[in-house]
Amino acid sequence: MINNSEITLSVFFPAYYDEKNIGKVVNKAIEVLEELKLKDYEIIIIEDGSPDKTGEVADELAKKYPKVRVIHHEKNMGYGYTLRDGFLNAKMDYVFYTDGDNQFDLTELKKFVALIPFSDMVVGFRKTKQYSFYRRLTSLFYNYLLKILFEVRYWDIDCAFKLFKREIFEKIKIESVDAFIDAEIMIKAHLLGYTSTEVGVRHLPRLDGISTGARPSVIIRTIVEALKYWKEYKKEIKKYKERFKSSMSC
Repeated sequence: MINNSEITLSVFFPAYYDEKNIGKVVNKAIEVLEELKLKDYEIIIIEDGSPDKTGEVADELAKKYPKVRVIHHEKNMGYGYTLRDGFLNAKMDYVFYTDGDNQFDLTELKKFVALIPFSDMVVGFRKTKQYSFYRRLTSLFYNYLLKILFEVRYWDIDCAFKLFKREIFEKIKIESVDAFIDAEIMIKAHLLGYTSTEVGVRHLPRLDGISTGARPSVIIRTIVEALKYWKEYKKEIKKYKERFKSSMSC
């Protein structure tokens, strides 16, 4: 059984238009991580070319806290690209991410760490989504589409509160640069045999900053990515079935 003193954890936060949020998020993360008494941890802020002062606030946090570092994008690259940067730059054995908009209660990270001995991926789902009706409707449609295309059985696959074994990102290639990235990672990890556990989490209203996830352009690009990967997915499933038949006949 793994105990906390054996766990190393990378925590990262995508941040865009979050100058009033990112300080609160990082301070709370440090409080929780210190309470967990891990072997080691790091915090990475992925500042995605924000036109406000998010980058400046992030740099001040890195100066204040030795375990915080910042990756800056010179221009806005989008959510998927930002997540990919976080996963690929994580150095610890496990990696956790949530958004830098302060819409999640980071004390719930403790529940996720407690499940590390039992699951390769711990996946949050929002018990009540603090979104507009339009945003909830697009999320419902997206999750339903994924169930049809990939037989995905998650309640809320694009929930931004997840913990992974970092080795997963050494074995899969992330193609998505939009919101499909969450689904892509989960699907590819399952094809490799990694296990997952879903945990309900609180979703809080966004009090500051600007949300960009429901822009029509983002939604369209995400659906296009899903359909593009679906063609590759069918090929992968066919290969697995052929391997299974071959192993059964031996």
